[in-house]
Amino acid sequence: MHCRCAMQCTAIRALLLMRFCVFLLTLCNVANSAYTLCQHDALNLTDVVTRVSVNPRRISTRSSSGDHLRIHIHYDESITVLNDFDYIRNNVVEVAAEFWKKALRLRFPIKSERLLLDRLCVDGLTKLQTMNGNSITFCVNGCRSVTKCGPIQIPAKHLNRCRSVSSGSYALSGEQGEGLSDTDFVLYIAILPTSKCKTSKVLGYASHCQLAAKTDRPVAGYINFCPGALSQKPMDSMRSLFIAKHELLHALGFSNSLFAMYRDPLGRPLTPRDPKTELPALGWSQTGSVYQWSSNVVKTVTRRWLSAYGNQTKEAHIVVTPTVVRVARDFFNCPTLDGVELEDQDERGVFLTHWEKRILENELMTATYTNSYRISPITLAMMEDTGWYLANYSMSHDFSWGRGRGCAFATASCLEYMLEQKKRLHPVTPFCQQMQPPKEHTEQLGVQVSCTPDGVSYGFCNLMVHAKPLAPQYVYFVQTKQAGNWSPVQPLSILELGNGWTDDARPLDYVGGKIALANYCPFFQEIEWERDSGQSTVNTHCHATDNYKSPQVNYKLERFSSTSVCVSHGPNWRLSNGGHMFALPVEGAGCYTFRCSREEGGLVIELEGGLAIPCTIPGNLISVKACLVTPAYTVHGSLICPDCRLLCDPSECPSVSFGLSAYPVIEQFSSPNRTPVTAMFASRPNRHPRFYSSHPTQSPVFGKKPYIERQQILPDQCPQLRSISSPSMTRSSFSLCLRVVICHFLFHLTFFPRDHDCIRW
Repeated sequence: MHCRCAMQCTAIRALLLMRFCVFLLTLCNVANSAYTLCQHDALNLTDVVTRVSVNPRRISTRSSSGDHLRIHIHYDESITVLNDFDYIRNNVVEVAAEFWKKALRLRFPIKSERLLLDRLCVDGLTKLQTMNGNSITFCVNGCRSVTKCGPIQIPAKHLNRCRSVSSGSYALSGEQGEGLSDTDFVLYIAILPTSKCKTSKVLGYASHCQLAAKTDRPVAGYINFCPGALSQKPMDSMRSLFIAKHELLHALGFSNSLFAMYRDPLGRPLTPRDPKTELPALGWSQTGSVYQWSSNVVKTVTRRWLSAYGNQTKEAHIVVTPTVVRVARDFFNCPTLDGVELEDQDERGVFLTHWEKRILENELMTATYTNSYRISPITLAMMEDTGWYLANYSMSHDFSWGRGRGCAFATASCLEYMLEQKKRLHPVTPFCQQMQPPKEHTEQLGVQVSCTPDGVSYGFCNLMVHAKPLAPQYVYFVQTKQAGNWSPVQPLSILELGNGWTDDARPLDYVGGKIALANYCPFFQEIEWERDSGQSTVNTHCHATDNYKSPQVNYKLERFSSTSVCVSHGPNWRLSNGGHMFALPVEGAGCYTFRCSREEGGLVIELEGGLAIPCTIPGNLISVKACLVTPAYTVHGSLICPDCRLLCDPSECPSVSFGLSAYPVIEQFSSPNRTPVTAMFASRPNRHPRFYSSHPTQSPVFGKKPYIERQQILPDQCPQLRSISSPSMTRSSFSLCLRVVICHFLFHLTFFPRDHDCIRW
């Protein structure tokens, strides 16, 4: 008896320590880690050719050209010699390029059979000469011996002859290359150890390097991945793909260095041109490195801005092009919206060249990666408003952040939006108010998580105490008086929203969201950590099949697959063995598959081990009790039923809520050998595609792992007299926890540090 008690105490202590370890890593990660940004490569204008002859032809209607954008990819020798070149080419670069080939096509297709790029001029000195009705650039001091696109040398076979001025005469010299057939845009890819790669925060950078005559459209660009930036690990592959998609779009036109080059649908410049040079006539922008654009493209406006200190004003730089405004008004449900904000944080390569993160949090073209990315119709509208492309809007993802949330969300501070939601008795989603507990409370409280707005992952509210006070305009929370005393900020407390400083409420100057680029507005972020010993990265994304958990440690009975969704938990999810009860390290939500069956009550949530919960009433709390056989732990918990209509076709949802007695609370699948998850839903398509992965097709969860036999997880509680000794609670398991490496959960994929800004235990 004494031995059994000792074993129980040892196992419980091990689990608590493991839970504390995971949370402590997460907490330190939130509080202390620096985060990384996409810093779009700044241009040296002497390294950009602006008048490449491509002879565009006008098309009369949107439907008269069915061609996709033709992108030719050239790989520099620095990348072709790598052992994993085939992987990088086939799974990263080609996949990203294929997406944009399908998403965009030229508004004015080119006539030229072959694309020939121009040579760079010595010192960047050029002279414009009109010949046969065309404006042609000649080099005043001759051509450079080597022409590069960014840091990458362009092969001679891609280059035209050198056009130069010699003794007052115009001359052609050198050999003409064969050019590139069937090409609208050529992308140069390399892995070079440039000076920009010397900082650990930079994984790669990109830009355009040559523009077409008559339209200013980019015809050549590059991406340079820094050495060691790419990896074949599953989660790193997703990051690498994000890098390529994000940076390729910068090169294609989403860049403040090209705003002054944008044109209307008829090909007319939106920014006035100097008749002598045909270049933008407004001089340099405030940053001094790009041409100044007109207010037809981006306008600076003054917004009302509410903080805990009261009403203030704040400058916003907004894209005002017509398609962007039309699409954004519909997206945000704001008929009076005057434009979409660009990032206002004044950092080189970030400022004005990405969407504002507060309003488009996990959109591909925001400057940081925090939750699984999506490509919104607003970004496709931006590319259409360059004047160079027509967009295929069916390629956009079902982007949920901010959708339909009104003008306050799209134009005002997150505080004003949250207060407006409170008045309507609505949740403040997608923002949050919950403080995570300090270290001394982790044993009792654990990490509290919630589903992210897109419903395909879960994370925790990134509200935190900063080391320095925030600027007054970014202070949103207050401390209130209770019985004459200031109320303490309790762990897991819902902080009070401010509305102007009063005698009974003082601003919490040090409290705000983790992410500065989101104007310190707090929101739920996915959690990600990396295990060593060659194991793959783990995160809280429901579609990531590599997040699979073995039955011994699957305390929330989760199922990860390409069709899994996040489901909220009820409070106090616990494990028990005998008379001992203890909490989980992460509580509040989990990932599960589902099926739609009117015969079973509509929506059925499927848990690991062949367990299922019919959800007949939205918002209902349904009890869960199951036995993890090998460690002999009983799982006690509950799920909050999602609305059937959000996941299933309405025809499969009950028109009238059924009584709970009509269906069992928890049941097993009829057969332990069910077909894979993807086949399970083949005849029951989901109503909303956002619950399907937008990434390349992944095998279903059971395509990589053997089916977990029924006896590993059973309904109801475990037998009382079973020993709790198990491999999951051994010292080696705990040591693995201590060896966990967690990099900060804010990952922008372009500059994700591999061995820096991490906490090792």
